[in-house]
Amino acid sequence: MKQFLIFAVKPVCYNSYLYFARSLAKALTNAGHHAELFSCEQEPPEAMERFAGRSYDAVFDFNSELPRLRMEDGSYFLDQIHAPFYDILLDHPLYHHDTLKQRVSDFHVLCLDEHHIHYVRDCYPHIKSAGFFPVTGEDIVPTDDAYPAKDLDVLFSGTYTNYREIEASIQTIPSFLGDLTKQLIHLMSEQPALTQEDALRLLLPSLEEAEIIKETFPLHMQACFLCDSYLRAYKREKLLLHLAENHIPFTICGNGFSQSPLADFKQVRIIDDLSFSDTFALFRRSKITLNLLPEFKNGTHDRIYSSMLNHSLCLTDASPLLQRQFTDGKELLFYTYEHPDQLTDLIFDLLSSDCRVKEISQNGYFCAKENHSWQARAALLLSIVK
Repeated sequence: MKQFLIFAVKPVCYNSYLYFARSLAKALTNAGHHAELFSCEQEPPEAMERFAGRSYDAVFDFNSELPRLRMEDGSYFLDQIHAPFYDILLDHPLYHHDTLKQRVSDFHVLCLDEHHIHYVRDCYPHIKSAGFFPVTGEDIVPTDDAYPAKDLDVLFSGTYTNYREIEASIQTIPSFLGDLTKQLIHLMSEQPALTQEDALRLLLPSLEEAEIIKETFPLHMQACFLCDSYLRAYKREKLLLHLAENHIPFTICGNGFSQSPLADFKQVRIIDDLSFSDTFALFRRSKITLNLLPEFKNGTHDRIYSSMLNHSLCLTDASPLLQRQFTDGKELLFYTYEHPDQLTDLIFDLLSSDCRVKEISQNGYFCAKENHSWQARAALLLSIVK
């Protein structure tokens, strides 16, 4: 039996980190191992000191800041725990530069996107390993032996950010950085398959020759984080607005949308302030779940598996990784962001074809239940730490 320690330290909207930590702990326990969970929702941060000197087979955290934590003598807190530390990143590593640059002695990173793995390996050679680990959701437990009815046509789950406010922020940063960010946005809009790191390298053609630029490349990426933020926010609003303007009935679950232009459409229902675990009931009520990847060019997202586990047809933009995991038209459906009219027609066709929706949803459910449950994730994690 292995011993694991899982942290849930950072408070975030929807309590998603705590959900992931609890689900992982439960899955590892069900696999016959001991998993201790530390949550700042239950204990103050200073209580973490009790783990100093203890030994585990592995320690996990999500989007962690623990590698930055120091003891009074200046040593790393994580180096006081006798275990490899795994930071499970839920977004691009560029947002975590201040954590990833720390020289914790037994530091490992897990990512949702295969490009992110290569980025970590290239930019942080002191990190011992980088691998792939996608988080997931769960099939809700039915109430009174019955699942809720499929009374929602289309569901979109995610937070709203006003891209116009990001534009305004770009105008306030130093001009050279603002100009570079604008160039990145333009280049990545023109070439949607480009990652931000590849786009930045194209804009810095002397990168290989200029060692100072090469060594500080992660800082350049971090400084241009507004590019990633802008593209995610812009694409999300534009896609949903297109559907709304073409009279698609859909439900949005996520903070901020009540202050967005989507709130003006009568056929658009907005649900604010729902905890992460409560969203699974909405997936189960939805015939179709629409997903838009957050600038993950070769990755995945938990919304995909959560919808499939709850018998909702997942309609998502594609990535090479997803195209290896699933067959288009069998377990889910892919669409192309750059062709929104085709997406609109596809949704109307699906809403008039219950049999097709049910068939794909059922195939998706069985695939996700076998390969993308938390128990499957626990088995993957055990193979990684082994």
